[in-house]
Amino acid sequence: MEEKKLPEKSEKECYFEQLQKWVDMANLSQKAATNFPYFLLSNYPQLFQPSSPTSARFPIPNVQNGAAFRGRVPGNNENRMDDIFNNQARMESIIARNGGYEFVIAPFWKRVLAEVIDVLILMFLKLMVTFTIIDLFDLDLSIDFINLDSLKKTFEDDYSEFLSFSSDLLIFEVITKIAVCFYETLWTMYGGNNTIGGATPGKIIMGLRIVHVDAVVILPPQPQPQIYNLNNNGRQPIRALLYPAQNPGIRRAFIRALAKNFVITLMFPMCFFVLLFKNNRTAYDVLSKTVVVEENHMPVLRRAAG
Repeated sequence: MEEKKLPEKSEKECYFEQLQKWVDMANLSQKAATNFPYFLLSNYPQLFQPSSPTSARFPIPNVQNGAAFRGRVPGNNENRMDDIFNNQARMESIIARNGGYEFVIAPFWKRVLAEVIDVLILMFLKLMVTFTIIDLFDLDLSIDFINLDSLKKTFEDDYSEFLSFSSDLLIFEVITKIAVCFYETLWTMYGGNNTIGGATPGKIIMGLRIVHVDAVVILPPQPQPQIYNLNNNGRQPIRALLYPAQNPGIRRAFIRALAKNFVITLMFPMCFFVLLFKNNRTAYDVLSKTVVVEENHMPVLRRAAG
């Protein structure tokens, strides 16, 4: 009796079989990463014991800065992460020693409009470069609309063609993002016309600047006339003392542009939550130690009120 031969799998079936294996491995890895802290907690509890406040690693805070440490537990991972992004006591100490330059933090709506202007300018530049290359190399990009159905059918029947097409688009997108990073770096690394802080064309139009800071201390709001409150819906500009309030420089400007264009793209649509930091700062602002402020040609050096 002849044995029945199993039908050979098509490339599509092999692809989805490998894809299912990859998904299973990814789920397993995610579960392992989720349960790893519980494994450490059950086997190595000493790692999670709070350190002594009298040790050299966690010195006792003085009375002046006691409010900044109220409610914090030494050795708490949440507090450590908060210190990385927003160590208010350290910032106040820097301003107390060196003083700070008074600026107005850029409001959210101005940053949005500046970003829209920059996107439109970049889109126009991309079109100009594309058509210039087409004209220079005499490329023929005409599309035969009659064959669109056959092209769609080809993608449906052979996923390798679709993957190859997608990889080409991905390479083009990466090259475009790198070019945009260099473009933003050139605009934001230094200010011009005796102005501190760099800015993209959109931010220049909106009167905004990007400055490097090690410390940001918000000043208390000043009393405003009743007419001002009615015209601005009671909103007052956020005034802050910044130090050192210098030009970002090429290295810091490139880090900011890289984080903005790549990290935010990879986090989409989670990137809408990056505006939840204090002082209207985004995640890439905190990462690159920069802040977006309104243009100020002669900032005043002063100290925070004691």
